[in-house]
Amino acid sequence: MKKEDRLEVIKTELKKSRKILNALCDENRQNILLVLLENYSTGGIRVDDIAKRVNLSRPAVSHHLKNLLDNNIVGTNEILSLKSLLQNIELYVEERKEELK
Repeated sequence: MKKEDRLEVIKTELKKSRKILNALCDENRQNILLVLLENYSTGGIRVDDIAKRVNLSRPAVSHHLKNLLDNNIVGTNEILSLKSLLQNIELYVEERKEELK
């Protein structure tokens, strides 16, 4: 793919991923998401247990969970959108490396 075309794809993917990137810029949400991912295969984890693991109050965890849910971060579509963005950035970097050889 031409450089300009790849950059246009990245620009589009960034726009689609803006909400998830903004929501994930918060360190507490990142930590909560990591706890959720660690416990995904076990069928989930209670809010009280998350609060203990991330050293936040239960209301604070609930607030952050609502933000993650409202931004569909735990939903398939947003994760796929972010994945597509990251793949296109990786392809762009690899293509530029090839040009420098």
